[in-house]
Amino acid sequence: MSLRTRGASVASAIVLTLGLGLAPMPALAATSAELQAELDQAEAQLHSLYSSAEQANNDLVSVTNDLNETNAQIDQLETDIADQQVQLADTQKQLGNLIAMQYKGGEADLLTLLLNSADFNELITNVHYASSIADQKQEAIDQIKTLTTSLEESRASLEEQKTQQEQLVSDQQAKTDEVNAAAADAQAYYDQLSDEVKQAIAAEEEAARRAAEEEARQAAEEAQRLAEQEAAEQGQQDQGGSEEGGSSSNGGSSNDGGSTNNGGSSDNGGSSNGGGSSNGGGSGSGSSSGGSTPTGSASAMVARAYSIIGSGYSWSGYVWTGSPSSSYFTCSGVVDYALGLPTNSNSPETLYSQVVSRGTYTTDAGSLKYGDLVFYRYGGRAPGHVGIYVGNGCVIDSVPGGGVQVRSMYFVSGFMGGGSIV
Repeated sequence: MSLRTRGASVASAIVLTLGLGLAPMPALAATSAELQAELDQAEAQLHSLYSSAEQANNDLVSVTNDLNETNAQIDQLETDIADQQVQLADTQKQLGNLIAMQYKGGEADLLTLLLNSADFNELITNVHYASSIADQKQEAIDQIKTLTTSLEESRASLEEQKTQQEQLVSDQQAKTDEVNAAAADAQAYYDQLSDEVKQAIAAEEEAARRAAEEEARQAAEEAQRLAEQEAAEQGQQDQGGSEEGGSSSNGGSSNDGGSTNNGGSSDNGGSSNGGGSSNGGGSGSGSSSGGSTPTGSASAMVARAYSIIGSGYSWSGYVWTGSPSSSYFTCSGVVDYALGLPTNSNSPETLYSQVVSRGTYTTDAGSLKYGDLVFYRYGGRAPGHVGIYVGNGCVIDSVPGGGVQVRSMYFVSGFMGGGSIV
């Protein structure tokens, strides 16, 4: 797909997404469940917009690099043309001097050749040699002119190419600004909605707490009333006769004592079995699946990825300031940094092609090794997201709203496969 077509598709997707996902909030109060459903939808649309923004920025980097390469070629051609023009002027001067020497003096020059020649044969040789030199100089001039003309034509072609590429960069910059603005608006909407969900949950929890307190208060008042009523009835029974009082004191409390033994069984309840579940977590001690030992390169790559955990999300490359608190990474930016590459060196697509070309790609999640790249269908791209596998079904990646973290490899849907890149 060309950049123009892809840009148009991105712009259409933005309009559609904004139309569906960023509508004003309803005036009526919504429950936390309703708001959460809306938040989930906004999050999915936010991820799609961020993926589109990342692709737009990748395209912008690509066309800008093409333009820079064309400018470099034009600069080199300018240098070559200048060199050829200097050489042309020098050769023309030499030819002019030679022709002047041969023909300007007419008979004098012939006389000079005659006097300087030992015999007639040497004269013929000198005349032929002078003519040959002139012919060679003229041929050199013709070659320089031809080369210069060719260079000029190449420069004209590159200038036309430069004009087209400048327009591509301008168009792509506009599309990138548009999708970046849409992603920023979507993020602001998501953050606002997230705050509303938190407020709704807090309000519901507060209402539930108050209701529970009220219910407890009413229950306590009812218990107090019943206790007072029972005490009054007990006093009446005590006055009525000691036998009724005795029978009252023997009322089945010993059976309740038996229930204490049942209560004791709660000490042996399944908490120890629950502790057994922590043994299942013991699988986290292995750094890679299948018990394989990670390579030094993979370990170094993962170590660099771990060092940026806590950084924020960016939809273009990465910005590393030396501290996660002020740094930002896109998903492919995490991989670029982990590999020691400059920002915007790769996209999920280019990383995917590198893994496939190495012959290490697999669609079997159980075959992934420590340090493998994991790819996902995401935001209409295949792949559109990438993470670094760190064992136990987890990856280090960067996503909107969460930044760089260790997550379940299925935190993002659309798993495609993965493989090693180092």
